Amino acid sequence: MSRPRGSVRAFARGGLALATCGLAVTGVLVATDGTTFPGVSAPTVALAPAVAVVECAAAGPYRIPERGSVGVPADVTLCPSGPRTVTVPGAVLDGWEVRGGIVVAAPDVVVRRSRIVGDGSTPFGIRTEGEGSVRIEDVTLTGDFPEAAIGGDHWSGERVEICGVTRDGARLGDSARLRNSSVHDFATAPGDAASALVVRGTGRDVLVEDNTVELGSGPGRDSAVLLAPEDPAEAREGPVVIRGNVLGGGRYTLRQDEPRMPSDVRITGNRFRRDAEQAPLRVSRRAVLEDNTYLDGGRLPLP
Repeated sequence: MSRPRGSVRAFARGGLALATCGLAVTGVLVATDGTTFPGVSAPTVALAPAVAVVECAAAGPYRIPERGSVGVPADVTLCPSGPRTVTVPGAVLDGWEVRGGIVVAAPDVVVRRSRIVGDGSTPFGIRTEGEGSVRIEDVTLTGDFPEAAIGGDHWSGERVEICGVTRDGARLGDSARLRNSSVHDFATAPGDAASALVVRGTGRDVLVEDNTVELGSGPGRDSAVLLAPEDPAEAREGPVVIRGNVLGGGRYTLRQDEPRMPSDVRITGNRFRRDAEQAPLRVSRRAVLEDNTYLDGGRLPLP
């Protein structure tokens, strides 16, 4: 199936945005490393010790990045690769520049210190399917992904940078989490629409914490965080927790769809930019809202 012209134009803009991906992450909030939060159990993705390492020798041995690092560390040399499908439990992909995308069809996979560049040939940059689960760390995703840079259930992202993408930044299915990451500088084509982070699945057991998410304003910009689950969640199955983020842009910066909305949504300690087209918040009255303000400390209008 051929792609629309708008997608091609967007990919071209995405290529330009690639050069700026490492330049727009100043101020990313990473203040909660090692901190625990009473009263809320964070979603977990069970990861066994890795049993297979597919690493790029040029990248060198793995070192924990400096505090505040987001995306591929600047001193890492990457090896080129085409699209990959991972079927080995516990596999580790380290130090690759992947043109296309990665499908994770096995549990306990790790993708780290890599750049995923969308060329329109794969719907997602990284996606889980079936029994797949993955930890994504120190990874940059950019370019043309017709659906989203990241998608699926049971994934965990740390120090991830998503920039210059043509559609959604990440779709968080059941038991998904994104922490200490940056999502910015979208390259959405005219006539298309995108949100930065979209909660999908049943909307259960999801954590969005200490990220900087800047969707920007203008046509095609929906929400920085959109709660739009596809199926109703069972009661007491784990909350949607959105806390400690810097959020900006979109028609409504943080919006919750009414149909099939999660019953347990906790939105706490977030700071909003004053650049929403209509309002910073539009959420259910059942959502827990605590300590959310504008970046300058001003009070938010009631949702």
